[in-house]
Amino acid sequence: AQGWAEAPYSAVPCSAPGAEKARRVTANDPRLDVYILPGVKQMQPADVMRGEETQIAGYIAQNPDFDGVLCLPGTHTKWAQISAGEVVSFRTFMTGEMFALLSGQSVLRHAMDAGWDDDAFREAIGDAMSRPEATANRLFSIRAENLLHGLRRGAARARLSGLLVGAELAAARPYWLGQDIVVIGNAGLSSRYSEALAAQGLAPRTVDATDATLAGLTAAHRNLEGSLT
Repeated sequence: AQGWAEAPYSAVPCSAPGAEKARRVTANDPRLDVYILPGVKQMQPADVMRGEETQIAGYIAQNPDFDGVLCLPGTHTKWAQISAGEVVSFRTFMTGEMFALLSGQSVLRHAMDAGWDDDAFREAIGDAMSRPEATANRLFSIRAENLLHGLRRGAARARLSGLLVGAELAAARPYWLGQDIVVIGNAGLSSRYSEALAAQGLAPRTVDATDATLAGLTAAHRNLEGSLT
């Protein structure tokens, strides 16, 4: 709605939108033939995705028999239930954006450094999953412990990430419990989510986000070429 042109949303359950539902837009350069792929919407509970559906389409194109859950970590992490080649339902979590805001603009920014502590991350995951209702309190304890006890290098950043991801996993439990899970994202985020899920007894597979995106765009382009010939 705020961009070049508004493309429609497809309502779940639906196949990942492709060229057949794309909106053709006018370009200033007559040599360009441009289409915008639609997003996906969920009426109850209200949710939308714009962009991740292309990665989902790419994964399904390469794995047409997949039945399980795709986790797409990022600024707004998506959990999408996939069955019979369709997006059945999905949920969005603002975990990445909350991490950026809290680490860069809140009082916690004074405790942040560029390091990382794996033990602190794993401990925070467990804390948040066992008591998600205490997350706001646990977050401030990062600042207090930094002032009073001097957190080891990287512990503050890792603990902040672990608390937020752990709270997300607690809320998304119906999406991952007992499911076949694939994490689609960049290497850093995918490894964090995979580590957190592995601690819950799961064995998630990972797929590079760029590879999934290119596969989705390639599938859409081929379908579009087929419809025009």
